[in-house]
Amino acid sequence: MNHRKNALGVSLALVVLLSTACAYMKMNPPPDADKTFTAGNNSCYLATASNMLAGAGYGTGSTVQARATGIYNQLITQFGIANGGWTDAALTWWLSSSNNVWPSNPYTLVTVYGNKSPKLPWSDANGAQFIGNELRGTDFVGLSISWPVAGSTIGSGGHAITAWGDTSGRSKSISANPTSVRLTDSDNETGGDVQQYTYDSFTNPNPSGANEGNGWYIDYDANHPYIKHIVTLAPAGAGSGPPVQIVTGSYKINQTQATAATDLHYHVTTDVNILTYSTHVDWTDDSEHPAITEDSPRRGIKVDWTFKKPVPQGTAVTITTDFTMRSWNAISYSDVHFTYPDGTLSPSIPSLSWKITTPIVVNAEKIQNVTGGYVVSSFEVVNGSELLGEYRLVHQYSYTQDPEHHTLSLTGPAGTSVRNVRVGHSYGRPDTKSLWKFSDWMTTNAATIPLSATPTDVTIDWSGKLPYPQGEDITGRVPRTEPRGKQ
Repeated sequence: MNHRKNALGVSLALVVLLSTACAYMKMNPPPDADKTFTAGNNSCYLATASNMLAGAGYGTGSTVQARATGIYNQLITQFGIANGGWTDAALTWWLSSSNNVWPSNPYTLVTVYGNKSPKLPWSDANGAQFIGNELRGTDFVGLSISWPVAGSTIGSGGHAITAWGDTSGRSKSISANPTSVRLTDSDNETGGDVQQYTYDSFTNPNPSGANEGNGWYIDYDANHPYIKHIVTLAPAGAGSGPPVQIVTGSYKINQTQATAATDLHYHVTTDVNILTYSTHVDWTDDSEHPAITEDSPRRGIKVDWTFKKPVPQGTAVTITTDFTMRSWNAISYSDVHFTYPDGTLSPSIPSLSWKITTPIVVNAEKIQNVTGGYVVSSFEVVNGSELLGEYRLVHQYSYTQDPEHHTLSLTGPAGTSVRNVRVGHSYGRPDTKSLWKFSDWMTTNAATIPLSATPTDVTIDWSGKLPYPQGEDITGRVPRTEPRGKQ
């Protein structure tokens, strides 16, 4: 692909209330591999491939940015910078190369939608929505754009950029085309690493300039370029079950000190390698992002927020962390604390971990229409009678597991207690609003339960209470708008 430079020279779950901002980002901050601005540097497609691979968990380094930069340098060694090329070719080569030191990572499925040659606009009228839903699921997306030429039927030039989000909010899926796309660009740092561009109308593209017919044009510059194709990087399936699971961690905490807090810090961990992750709080706008350092091995992240707006006393702040992993595992928050203008720290919020276990159903595949579902739980964290915070969690179980029988195990330091433990069930994954409004509890326990280093178990028995099997298919067999296959 020939480069054109912009002329205008970021077995289990804990879930929380998300930011009220309308923007969605798959990762915050996302990786942004940048080119060296020298004449003839046409390596934008290598930068896009590097961002996608790093986001999916590949590479070495203590941050996702360091991993993307390392992969980019490896791709340059192989492909050079002069000739241009295709993002999918770079992805496929790297995955099979000796640079891939994590061959068990399931992100190996590379798929192209749209038109490589001739350079015509991508003809999917719901393409912007498709991109948004790919990003809200487990996939990564690279965009390939070209520029329309007046009086011509084929566009000119080409550029590759990495999609990370849009302006359609943080719902688990979207049902309409978003108005904008958010991305990182190896050529452009205007306003920071993340840029946002508005889509033209699919059926009336680039109304003030040349166009090549219907398609997804963006106001990248004065002569709006169009998306000719997209490349996705997805986890390849294993058997009939989902190849990866998204787990979500939630902790709503109270700022109890008289002085307003300027920073928030926490450590989120699990016990298997994390593929990709995102973390955010409901106290920031979408221009703010934390500093994130990854554990080695990458089974957790240390997160440091500095707020533009200090958090006053009596305010609750909700932390949300999403991990994509290969198997269900408990999430633990530790070292959760605010800091203040004079450098002092708040008392640390108690570190807690939880786990839900669900038994396997024998011969589940023989049950007609068998599907998985979600266990939803809520409990309050207390110190005596003082409320310190609240968890809400979602545990996704697979179609091979029994929806009626679960065990919730809670672990915390001596002196930690929880109360008002409530557990319910859903066949559809709750988004943020429905999670925090969820009230269909099937198991409740108002008592205060002391915790310790030895897990405290809450048995959940819903025998005969669920309309099983029914509901959302989470087995990895959800139909898509276009056929998928490895090239």
